[in-house]
Amino acid sequence: MAAKEMVWNFEVQGIPYKVGLKKNTVSINNAEPVKLSKLARKSTLLETNYSMMIEGKEAVLHMKQFGAPILSYDGRDCATGEEYVPTKMPGWVWIFIVLHAIDFFFLIGGAIGGIIQVFVIAMLASVASNRKKSIGVRVLLCAGIWLLSSIVQFVLAVVIASLVY
Repeated sequence: MAAKEMVWNFEVQGIPYKVGLKKNTVSINNAEPVKLSKLARKSTLLETNYSMMIEGKEAVLHMKQFGAPILSYDGRDCATGEEYVPTKMPGWVWIFIVLHAIDFFFLIGGAIGGIIQVFVIAMLASVASNRKKSIGVRVLLCAGIWLLSSIVQFVLAVVIASLVY
């Protein structure tokens, strides 16, 4: 999971800290970069959290599936200073996930369909959990993603069937 280069500057007890993220490594105060795979990690469908200790408290790098990385320290977003609220997928998105499961069984299925479904469901979860947009906009975006995905799967199914028969 490659990430773009990011830098967070914040203070802890009057001591300035600079945390840099470049590709798959993180460094604190320009120290030797550490690979993300070496850090403690917790993963969900929506994000992967990497933990580091700074001044005896946990700093967490939140790598979202379809969003910018966020660094939080002691429960606060280091970029904004606001309290960090974990990403939560709303219940209504399950309607679209079930629709995608139906698409899997009736349209393309198999390995190709499975890859498409995993990618689209991760995208749906990311869009649905984006609290910067209103619920109506998120529902419409999820409906559009489902519709576009269904059309693409139908076209792929027709192309594959025409090649086989």
